[in-house]
Amino acid sequence: MSDAARHAIPSRLDDPERWLFWTLDEAAVLLGPAVLGLAANAFVTGLVAGLGAWALLRRAKRGGGADTAVCALYWFLPGFALGLRGAPPSHLRRFVG
Repeated sequence: MSDAARHAIPSRLDDPERWLFWTLDEAAVLLGPAVLGLAANAFVTGLVAGLGAWALLRRAKRGGGADTAVCALYWFLPGFALGLRGAPPSHLRRFVG
């Protein structure tokens, strides 16, 4: 038996944790509104809202994953929302130095 066969590294080691067919964040976005709709006696509306939110999340993750979402939050939310102390405020476009 060769040395490479004895020390094989799994190729799927860094895959995200899954629940059924979705990653955990996708399942939360999909099922959260559905459960709230069930509690409010509007399950179909909650399910449609969950499917829409899931589709938007998939589209956002396709472009670059969670890093792209954090960058978008940095640009569109106020400075105190993310609590980034090392980053300059997003409304400053030009630095005088």
